[in-house]
Amino acid sequence: MLSVESPTTYYTMTRKYDSKYPDLNEDIDTDIAIIGGGFTGVNTALELAERGVTDVVLLESNYLGFGGSGRNGGHVMAGIGHDLEKIRKQVGEDGLKAIFDISDAGAQILRQRIEQYSIDADFRRGYGYMGFNKRQAKTLQNLEKEFKSLDPDHDVAYLEGSEVKNIIGSDAYSSAVMHMGNGQVHSLNLLLGEAKAFTDLGGRIYERTPALEITYGSRIKIRTAKGSITANKILFSCGAFLNRLQPSLEKRS
Repeated sequence: MLSVESPTTYYTMTRKYDSKYPDLNEDIDTDIAIIGGGFTGVNTALELAERGVTDVVLLESNYLGFGGSGRNGGHVMAGIGHDLEKIRKQVGEDGLKAIFDISDAGAQILRQRIEQYSIDADFRRGYGYMGFNKRQAKTLQNLEKEFKSLDPDHDVAYLEGSEVKNIIGSDAYSSAVMHMGNGQVHSLNLLLGEAKAFTDLGGRIYERTPALEITYGSRIKIRTAKGSITANKILFSCGAFLNRLQPSLEKRS
């Protein structure tokens, strides 16, 4: 069934989850309130639920994945998009390894959740890091070593010349690193599948419910158009859509 979400994108037109969450029209109480229904908000909510913290409410002013989370290219990739030697000079060998560990863990968690919750997100294994000159080839060779140092069982290989062309069908690139633990995913379906997993574990989601005002005290009060939330803790995951809700964060959003 075709989606009529606005804006209409390739992702909304090919969504596989017909999940619709209500707007908030009453006064409710919760332990943790999360504002923002993109990857940051939904994955934080799911992580809390997996750890047994299920008294969590997530508010989304539009629909889940309205921002960049629901309309990005879906690249599942690890590593650092900069010259490794420059990064190494800034953070040291241990710092560089820590960054790679974190980025690699993200891709692993994504794959694990897709499998654990049977998320229909069109995940396709395999990702290519491409180079078209000698300097980039050297960077890719170092990248291959870094990936393999994380886990010797990673299916990672450095390729050159005809090996690259045989895979991508083009002469545009002369070198590549193939990483079969990375890949590509339908970003909106991934997000909606994770949201379903969160609600299946007991969490609550309200769409089309902008947070209008926040009052701090012994507990936090979040006012919406037709209701309110009283919470012990609040997490902002609004990205570019903070809309001056929290002035101290606005300058950094």
